[in-house]
Amino acid sequence: MEHIEVIIVAVALIAVYQLWVSVELVRSALYEPVQRWLQLAVIWFIPVVGAVVVQSMMRSEGKSPFKPEKGYTEPGDSAS
Repeated sequence: MEHIEVIIVAVALIAVYQLWVSVELVRSALYEPVQRWLQLAVIWFIPVVGAVVVQSMMRSEGKSPFKPEKGYTEPGDSAS
């Protein structure tokens, strides 16, 4: 592979990773809409590092970053 091909593949992989973290963030129920917009800005204005930081913040919450399905309760929660 030539150098330019390696660069193109690297840029494509970075873009896919950032897109994946962005989708995960948008689907997240952990943050308010304003927080999501600010974190999306961090992901895309600070390539790679921004995505890693935002992803690690979502993971450190200790809960699933996705919205629970309708009627689902976490184990140990009392359904009222």
